[in-house]
Amino acid sequence: MDPSAVPLTTAWTIAGLVLAALALAVAFRRAPWRRFASSESTHVFYGAIFATILLWSLRAVVGEGFAFHLLGTGAFTLLAGPALALIGSALALLVLTAIGDGLWINAGVTLVTMVAVPIAVVWLAWRAAERLLPPNFFIYIFVAAFLGSALALGAAGIAGSFVLVEAAGRDAAVVYGDYVPYVLYLAFGEGTLCGMIITLLVVYRPGWVATFDDARYLADR
Repeated sequence: MDPSAVPLTTAWTIAGLVLAALALAVAFRRAPWRRFASSESTHVFYGAIFATILLWSLRAVVGEGFAFHLLGTGAFTLLAGPALALIGSALALLVLTAIGDGLWINAGVTLVTMVAVPIAVVWLAWRAAERLLPPNFFIYIFVAAFLGSALALGAAGIAGSFVLVEAAGRDAAVVYGDYVPYVLYLAFGEGTLCGMIITLLVVYRPGWVATFDDARYLADR
């Protein structure tokens, strides 16, 4: 659930801004900036930001402030890596807050729940698949892209729901009982979308996907 337009307590907004600033500081330090020496990589990065803005703009609002939308974070993370995905998604969030109904003071909480949490989940799913499972193309697609993205949206939705209950004072029974199930349904769509995007890219433009290694996943065995 997207908490960007819901009034939150001051303590939560300050904590969100601090955590978001720390996450961005780490991302800027670890981002592979040398990749931007290639104009193609730069265009892919900006294209991913534009796609994120479009995807986040297509949202549904249920009840009083319960907003749902696909994230695309899984595809962005696998495409550019976690650091650049965090930075790019933060830029998309700034644009959407400027042109939409989001509250600037909520930007930190939104970045943590809707960006940092799902990026961490996708990254952990990919790393687990690399370390524990055979280097197979279909494992990369179904575990890292499909399952990882689905789990990422589910984690983001639960984190957002927790914020709505604890920081916005929404009824826990309503949030967890009536609206969290929608998040779980949406997770399948998120996994399907990201799985399809990454599949098309690794087939036609594998060089665009930073986490995909031809030698590992497509070598003859």
